Amino acid sequence: MKQKKTTIYDVAKLASVSPSTVSRYLNRTSFIAKDKVDAIERAIFELGFKPKERKAQPKTKRNMKIGVVAPSFDTPYVSRILSGMDRTMRHHSYDIIIETTNWEESRERHELKDLIAREVDGLIVIGGELDEQEIAAIAKKVPTLLMCRRGKGILPLIDIDNEMGGYLATNHLIQLGHKRIVHVTGPNYNIEAQHRVNGFKRAMERAGLELEAGTLIEGNFESRIAFLNMRTAIRAGQVPTAIFAANDLSAFGVIQALHKHGLRVPEDVSVIGFDDLPIDEYYIPRLTTVRQPFTEMGEIGVKYLLDLISDNQPRYNIPPVQVVVRESTKAIA
Repeated sequence: MKQKKTTIYDVAKLASVSPSTVSRYLNRTSFIAKDKVDAIERAIFELGFKPKERKAQPKTKRNMKIGVVAPSFDTPYVSRILSGMDRTMRHHSYDIIIETTNWEESRERHELKDLIAREVDGLIVIGGELDEQEIAAIAKKVPTLLMCRRGKGILPLIDIDNEMGGYLATNHLIQLGHKRIVHVTGPNYNIEAQHRVNGFKRAMERAGLELEAGTLIEGNFESRIAFLNMRTAIRAGQVPTAIFAANDLSAFGVIQALHKHGLRVPEDVSVIGFDDLPIDEYYIPRLTTVRQPFTEMGEIGVKYLLDLISDNQPRYNIPPVQVVVRESTKAIA
């Protein structure tokens, strides 16, 4: 027996709204309260409803597609954000289209234009190289959310307080009695790296600790660069008692450089990272770090964009960064 096709009347009944409200939701012809939008989206998801495609569709019609542009799948923070997005999208009937740019500005521009041409209902741009003003110009009237990148206030932005994270990481080392502290930085052009440097400096200044020559060592958010530059510093006799690495990958490179020179972590030098990657629990020593709530940010990002698409005011709080203490830091003897 042929199964009856789901209609907007079925959606309306399950969502406890009128069929006209479902129609207005699909065509975005007027404002609908958030509780009704949530009820309609749950009903669409549970019933597996697919709107009819017509040749002459209104430009405001929902196509039930969200576009996401990210630097790469294998970047640790991106994969965790996407995991959070996937967790939330399981309860919505939207399809999510993910495109990567390999950190190339021209490719980012191409992917954004392509997603707009595919008539996505909304865009999420994670990280990236393009200027916010250009992204807004490409997106035009398509609701767009930025994540984990610099912003100028043109488009809504979700990010953590990187300066506070840098401050907390450095302050953790200071509270353990360390005074000779080095910061292995991220890229100079990266706004998040700059904010972490600012947090480091603020903690040092508040503790009355001077920023001496060699206090900042370039790590570029890469294990290899952090490893090479840390070895250079050690050979020059610049051996601190504690190191704050701008991300966990840099911290791994730093620890290997210390190991190559017979310096133990944390007995000789304490090391703290920034990110809280899953591998931190299994690295030797287990890495003390600043936790970024990437998965939660992915979940919130999807909900935030869906609110933008429905002209509802998003109201979400990003969980704060926090220090996760493990085995790579200890009080100075």
